[in-house]
Amino acid sequence: MECAHEQRAIVLDAAAARAHDLRWKWMMLALCALGFFAVAANAADIFGLGGRPWWGWWDSTSRATGQPYVVSINSPRPGGAAALAGLRDGDRIDLREQSLRARVAAVFQLMASRPTEFVVHRGTHTFVARVVGSTSWEGAPVWKLPAKGLSIFAALWFLGCATLIVVRRWWVPQARALALVLLLELGTLLRAGNLVLPNVHLTLLLNVVGAACEAGALAILVHLSSGFGKRYAWRTALECVAYATCVVSFLPALLSVIGLATLRFDPLPCLSPNVIVAGPVASIWGAANGLAAVIITLTAAATVATTDISDRARTAWLILPLPVAIATVLIVRGFQGATGSWLGYTILVSLWNLVWLLGGLVVTYALLKRRVLDFEFVLGRTLVVGAVSLVVVGSFALLEWLLGTVLVGVSHTTGLLANGVLALLLGISLNPIHKRVDTLVDDVLFRRRRQDERALLDFSKEAAYMTQPGVLLDRAIAVLRNHTDARGAAFLAEGEGSSYVAARSYGDVGAALVDENDAAILALKTWHKPLDPHRYVTSLEGALALPMLGRGRLLGVLLLGERVGGEAYAPDEVEALSHLAHGVGAALDVLSVKGDGPRDARLEEIRDAIRALPDRLADVTRSLPDEIVGRLRAGNAQP
Repeated sequence: MECAHEQRAIVLDAAAARAHDLRWKWMMLALCALGFFAVAANAADIFGLGGRPWWGWWDSTSRATGQPYVVSINSPRPGGAAALAGLRDGDRIDLREQSLRARVAAVFQLMASRPTEFVVHRGTHTFVARVVGSTSWEGAPVWKLPAKGLSIFAALWFLGCATLIVVRRWWVPQARALALVLLLELGTLLRAGNLVLPNVHLTLLLNVVGAACEAGALAILVHLSSGFGKRYAWRTALECVAYATCVVSFLPALLSVIGLATLRFDPLPCLSPNVIVAGPVASIWGAANGLAAVIITLTAAATVATTDISDRARTAWLILPLPVAIATVLIVRGFQGATGSWLGYTILVSLWNLVWLLGGLVVTYALLKRRVLDFEFVLGRTLVVGAVSLVVVGSFALLEWLLGTVLVGVSHTTGLLANGVLALLLGISLNPIHKRVDTLVDDVLFRRRRQDERALLDFSKEAAYMTQPGVLLDRAIAVLRNHTDARGAAFLAEGEGSSYVAARSYGDVGAALVDENDAAILALKTWHKPLDPHRYVTSLEGALALPMLGRGRLLGVLLLGERVGGEAYAPDEVEALSHLAHGVGAALDVLSVKGDGPRDARLEEIRDAIRALPDRLADVTRSLPDEIVGRLRAGNAQP
């Protein structure tokens, strides 16, 4: 009775953990949706959406003059926004004489959709300049577009990587932490230098939010590092310093916003690299940012150094890429805040965005090595979606070309009608197009993979016709060896003492006994679904466990080891393996009635008695007296 209560408690704990994981999944998906909105808003802000964009270039840099609150125009590009407004090199802008909108624009970015008025000093002369920011398409786009395009592309890459992590491994704490870091890094798009809004108060608020997101990403990286390697007192002290530097790195953004909004103190020393600043206070903040980069990188390196040699390479790929990328970005930003040339400043913007993108690429590779994603699955889905999108966009582009050249004389109404008919036809045929493209991509790129899946599904049906359990398991393990890239696999069947033992195995999957009260075994009994043993405190050592069921009872477990390439098992592969495990389990259940046990012997006796029943009835009939037989026949002949 007590054992039953313990089993019930374990099952309830597993259900609660599953519900908790699902809450994490939906919360992370909501954050991914917010991240997509932030990226889309940033792209529309920079490149425009049906009109002139809001985000505008100064086409010059701003330099602190050494006087509190005063910045000077530095190196205006000929033909740029500052030069067209009549500003020259050395013109000064005192923040105390400007409106809040002008103060924010002076140290961050202009609006390209409307002019901003500034009170400007040139020697002893004072005048008002109306400056309209240039767009990324105007004046030197060859330098502007890479600077902002790389930022958007890197943000989309981070967002896609985080979304795939959430979809594929939301229940793994380390994967969730990495996804959260990637999503918080998108918060840099909200910084005032990256986003321009008509509402200046919202611009300042989002600047603080973006800085908080960046500091939060650094703190989560430190927390993620603390979960690996051996714990030492010096590591704990290093992590405490790293958390402190995360807080310090957030302070300049907060202080600059307070200073700009209230003018109670000079905000310029806190505004590097947006403003080229020199002086002791600016040096302190610059040193704090540099210290944050160094300490967080050292924390990650200490984690790798204290990890066991057998797992050190994977830990390095998982822990190091993001801290190194962020540290490199902070270093490049430091150089950016010291340059006086607009061209050099813009090139450095492109460089740190490129470093940011490279960090995302390295993280993606690291995640593939850590089994978080399946590369072939991601590539296949990307190609399918891209090809379908190309068909749709190409169809509309072809129609517009026909309307503009061949059918140049058609009316506007006819053109709208043609677009509507095309949209309707594409909507009706989109599903068949998707299936055709999906099939084509699979046939061209993943033929061997589909053949392996077909072999697994075919054997799941053939298993029902096997007549010997030993032959069935031998054939099944051979199919797994030939048609999967698992490093090892094992069929665990019920043994003596209410435990599960490996009946057949190969590779690096062990043959240890697994108790029936093991957490993973209970989860398989309860949910009848494949699971990742890494989620449980279990004796199952592998990457994927699938239940072998017979009439609702767990007869065994199919346990597979890591894939050779290190990736995760794709959903279609898991489905094919589930069919194989179910087929083998059902076949073993049927073959169990042909054993030598007492129950099976009794069944055979019953079968023999049923087979002999017609002969027994014939003998009894022949022994009856002839007259009784005659009367029975006469009685049967009556109507």
